[in-house]
Amino acid sequence: MKSGLHTEFSRRSLMKAAGSTLAVPFFLKNAFAQTAAVNPNLVMLMQTNGQNQTGFWPASTAAWDSPILNKLLTDPVVGRKATVIKGVNLQKMGNPAGNGHDWGWHGLYSGYDNVGQSGGGPSVDQTLIKKVAFTTPFKNIHCGVHAVDYRLINPGRISFSCESAGRLVPCELNLYSLYTKVFGAIPAAGTTGTPTAATDAAMRRLAQRRSVMDAVAVDLTTLQGRVGASERAKIDVHLTAVRDFEKRLAATVTPATGGAVRPASCSTVAPSKTGVPTTGQNNEANADTLNRLFMEFIANAIGCNMVGVLSFQWGRGGEHFHYKWLNIPGMRADFHDEIAHKDNGSDAVAASVMVEVGKYYTELVTDLAKRLAAFPQANAKTALDNSLVVWGNELATGPHGINGIPIVLLGGAAGKLKTTGYLVNAGTQPHHRLGCTIHNIMGDPVKGFGSSPDCGVFTGLDLA
Repeated sequence: MKSGLHTEFSRRSLMKAAGSTLAVPFFLKNAFAQTAAVNPNLVMLMQTNGQNQTGFWPASTAAWDSPILNKLLTDPVVGRKATVIKGVNLQKMGNPAGNGHDWGWHGLYSGYDNVGQSGGGPSVDQTLIKKVAFTTPFKNIHCGVHAVDYRLINPGRISFSCESAGRLVPCELNLYSLYTKVFGAIPAAGTTGTPTAATDAAMRRLAQRRSVMDAVAVDLTTLQGRVGASERAKIDVHLTAVRDFEKRLAATVTPATGGAVRPASCSTVAPSKTGVPTTGQNNEANADTLNRLFMEFIANAIGCNMVGVLSFQWGRGGEHFHYKWLNIPGMRADFHDEIAHKDNGSDAVAASVMVEVGKYYTELVTDLAKRLAAFPQANAKTALDNSLVVWGNELATGPHGINGIPIVLLGGAAGKLKTTGYLVNAGTQPHHRLGCTIHNIMGDPVKGFGSSPDCGVFTGLDLA
């Protein structure tokens, strides 16, 4: 294969170069499993406590900037891959239990009202995997960061993903277990196949600074010698991304007594039978580290084409993060009660803190998008071109406002979003259209979603 003669690099060409005797990591094989994306991979992000409305929205497509979204919209790599949707109102169809946090936490991505403060119907990640044929090794993963030190307000807030009314999908919090599941593990001697043992083996390997690629290093060297320069560069991107992720995971692991391994800054979690966390991941000092590691994990899992739908939550419904790691001037003792709830237009300090917190989430989303943009895929496209990232929020404003929920779409969605880099400002639109729009982009042409069977897609989007 001569460099420059092929514009596509598929799994077939990779395996032809590898030959049947080479051991190539599965994530690398799957990264080039298709020559061109038919349907995009989907990432759904959920933030809590709303946004400062004045600081969030760009004035127009021409004035493509805002105090909160500045880092994203002005980024030369991903800024024009963003689509901001204004005017989305949460429309309750009945009398749901709970308050604004509960309504948006479950309603935004399901289009249903609550029942007993839990989801009133399946969320879009769960409806999609039942209707769309994904070829990825994992149809869906639901994960998040719950590094908090207070008791859960109600059981329904532990996960926004619902299989059906009142049936929450557990939120996976153990990053080491996810890393092992998606990118493979080198079993330690005597290790059984249980998830705990596999996670322990992964943590032991990370503590020893050993990569999953070490076991197949010779074969990878042989493979890279058999392909052209452009194809070799694509392979290097994927291998480097996983190695870098492993290095950052390794930095959170320290040897413990007796040869065991424990995380240094990222504790794992063991949910109780009721779904309420009882041990681990209960220290907010870990939140920033975990947030950044999860963005990197998501980018690698999507960039290597390992999962069709990945949903992620920053905390639990009505989150009480204090954001101490940001050192924001004016931050009060309880962000939820004393900042978010008071961002009502009359408290300048609360507004300024909300803007700074919004900037932090923008930074995380921008990092995720830039990482996706670095993964090469078929037809001279990137993983960001072939993915749809949806950044949503349970609320519009901190004081439980539900009108003007901030929605940002990122990526080209495998060509399903014909135009990106603009503000959709087509007036008031019901939140049910979010799920309907996602289904249509993902290849399922439904007319409505949730409790609104004929809501249609978002007005103002340029869909293929």
